[in-house]
Amino acid sequence: MNILPDLNLATYKESMSHSVKKEYPMRVLQVGDGNFIRGFVDWMIYELNRKTDFQGSIVSMQATPRGKTVPKLQKQNGLFTLLLRGIQDGEEVNERHVVDSIAQAINPYEDWAEALKVAELDEVEFLFSNTTEAGIQYEKETFSKEGCPISFPAKVVSLLYHRYSHFQGAANKGWIIIPCELIENNGDQLKRICLKIADDWELPSDFTNWITSACTFCNTLVDRIVPGYPKQEDTLLFEQFGYKDVLLTVGEPYHLFVIDGPDFVQQKLLFKEAGLNVQFDKIEHYRELKVKLLNAPHTMLAAIGLLLEIESVKEAMENPLMSSFIQRTLTEEIRETLPPMGKEKAIPFMEQVFDRFANPTIHHRLADISLNSYAKFKARIWPSLYTYYSDFGYPPKRLVFAFAALLQFFAGAKITSMYEVKDDQQVIQKFQAFNSIQTPSLEEWENL
Repeated sequence: MNILPDLNLATYKESMSHSVKKEYPMRVLQVGDGNFIRGFVDWMIYELNRKTDFQGSIVSMQATPRGKTVPKLQKQNGLFTLLLRGIQDGEEVNERHVVDSIAQAINPYEDWAEALKVAELDEVEFLFSNTTEAGIQYEKETFSKEGCPISFPAKVVSLLYHRYSHFQGAANKGWIIIPCELIENNGDQLKRICLKIADDWELPSDFTNWITSACTFCNTLVDRIVPGYPKQEDTLLFEQFGYKDVLLTVGEPYHLFVIDGPDFVQQKLLFKEAGLNVQFDKIEHYRELKVKLLNAPHTMLAAIGLLLEIESVKEAMENPLMSSFIQRTLTEEIRETLPPMGKEKAIPFMEQVFDRFANPTIHHRLADISLNSYAKFKARIWPSLYTYYSDFGYPPKRLVFAFAALLQFFAGAKITSMYEVKDDQQVIQKFQAFNSIQTPSLEEWENL
């Protein structure tokens, strides 16, 4: 058996027939380094560099203390392989890209000084993030110049304050901040929390004015299924590549990025010129269908499927009971909560969703989808459940069943090797306390 080399600059040069990895100035800071942001934002920056004169690289920063990706990125010189596989416009797609847009990877919990140096770089203009729905939340923290804050918004405030101080409040040194967390008005929410934290820390009013006037927070919507590392076929793929890649990521070719921001953002980020499906538009035209008819079934599939010891989305949709449950939930309950125009658009959208779920080349693990399940459930499913109850006067039985499955998921009713609950520790403790109650009262339900 051949001993394959790891992906690194030497392998990149030899296997991909590249003379050298191009060194571009660091123009993008991203917080979060998981499969999605690498298979979405990092790939898009890679495409910008290939097809436009953007000529910028990324500094990737770990989002939480439990992250494990930074050492892998450092060992692979920021390189990773992205496989895009599926059907697009009736044609089969099977593409391999060695994404080379990451120039540096930082663990801010171990090297906060290095993270602050990024804020001093004149060329850095953009901050992208993907810290899951749980990431954009207010948490009261103590300000320290010497250490990394825990929450994502507090990191943003600390970095911005350092940049503001370094450039003495220059009006042209603010960042364009583009969060990719799937919550409504994510840019507005992040800005609101950042200003609250700056107030908590009693930072100068000139700084908070600078955040408002010099920085641009964009609301966004993102859509691409990125299941990540293909564990079941990695050995075969590595033999085909001629190298090993512990950061190998698989995604579908379909992608949509909606950015609601001022015109100058579109002029700086030439996504459309690169042929990418990026719309600079109002989010509401796209958000409701995507969140309710794509993300909601993903969240339901995760809890119910893992309790049934089903491993992937594809396997769940091949199960007649699961497939019927999802289709009837979308058709008979969630679609019924949409406005008339939305109901019409929902039918072709749902057909597309079912095709994407059934993609034979995508192994989307339910355990990966289950990360921060409660925050996802609140953002993706609660609105439909409440609207249905308000409109019809009785609860939607399938959506209520999905919540019951979430309770069981957190209770660990099925302790198997299929999954572990990965969520905020306080959320886990609340569910444990709730599940220990014999007969929950209405007040206890509402306070969960």
